[in-house]
Amino acid sequence: MRKLLSATAVTLAMAAAAPALAQQSAAIANPANAYREVKDDNVMVPSLKRTVGQLDDMDVLGPDGTKIGEVEEVLMDASGQPVAVVVDVEHGVGIGDKEVIVGLDQLRDDGRSLTTALTNAQFGTLPIWDD
Repeated sequence: MRKLLSATAVTLAMAAAAPALAQQSAAIANPANAYREVKDDNVMVPSLKRTVGQLDDMDVLGPDGTKIGEVEEVLMDASGQPVAVVVDVEHGVGIGDKEVIVGLDQLRDDGRSLTTALTNAQFGTLPIWDD
């Protein structure tokens, strides 16, 4: 009975986390072919109410307020709409120095930096941007 309860608890915890992870993965499906870098710094990113130039080098903070990295590039989909950013993850975060793709739906602008609910562990599972 305890094994059944433990398995049920794990299943429920995974199901609760699934919508956020599914939303992220849906936004970044097949990044190598789906995205291109936005070259014009004047393009507006509506969800963050900033231009591409304003987002460049902005800090990205995790749920506990620690710096995870900074924005390197803004990416657009095939229709030309900004949909994601490339975050250069700091080496001290524990997942190595790499550039990962983060969907705009995972970011909020607090006026000084971008914040996310994604943890360091979740950043470690994001697709790598290799331009």
